[in-house]
Amino acid sequence: MFINDLFINGSPAGRNRDLWRPTKIGSRVNIGTNATVLPVTICDGAVIGAGAVVTKDITESGVYAGNPARLLRRLPATP
Repeated sequence: MFINDLFINGSPAGRNRDLWRPTKIGSRVNIGTNATVLPVTICDGAVIGAGAVVTKDITESGVYAGNPARLLRRLPATP
């Protein structure tokens, strides 16, 4: 699930796209079932575990899981 509305005004943004926030997903990213991704940037080669809640930018390749998602294991960078 990707969340792009942070309810900045205390209510849904609706069709006001100026209040929506972007989510950027890198290459070779795997996102598990039922993960929730807030407006963040996820770097290339990250693995997001099933049910994880990503609340902050993911800046290094690795396996992330939990609520909030935390780095469990680093993965080697691939070209």
